[in-house]
Amino acid sequence: MKEKKYLPLMMDVTEKKILILGGGKASAEKLRTLSQLGKKVRVISPEFVEDFNGKDWLELVRREYQYGDLDEFDIIYCGINDQDLEKEIKREAVSKGKFINFIDKVEYSDFISVAGFIKDTFSIFISTYGKAPGGAKKIREIIEDKLDLEKLDKEISEYIVERERKKNEKLGAV
Repeated sequence: MKEKKYLPLMMDVTEKKILILGGGKASAEKLRTLSQLGKKVRVISPEFVEDFNGKDWLELVRREYQYGDLDEFDIIYCGINDQDLEKEIKREAVSKGKFINFIDKVEYSDFISVAGFIKDTFSIFISTYGKAPGGAKKIREIIEDKLDLEKLDKEISEYIVERERKKNEKLGAV
């Protein structure tokens, strides 16, 4: 298999429905970023690790994956640990044109997710191209430790207000 090439981009997920298959630790790692979206996310798994408890933005469905589970979703994360089932899920995703990420198998994935921060006024993302998720997490932790993200968010908000003011002044002068 030839090496994949990735284009970093940000997707508007306002109207997108997100599904996670699997309730283990690999799937739980995705919760940090997804929690920052303020969206409802469905998770299908017969069992869930503790990280899934008490999150009102998660819809937990306690059962095995069934063909057709992907139908109403636009973005799918698969964190199960069953190669035969993963192949079945991949076939369904391809046949239905679904955008899918196999959390621990970048080679099967249509996209990779990055580690990072989503604030009101900016985002910072780190990627190791799916090759070392723990490394991306380490970099994220270093950034989090070094930067006051809340203060930075507030400062950028002030830049935005000033920029809008200047744009409105220019429009008023025309």
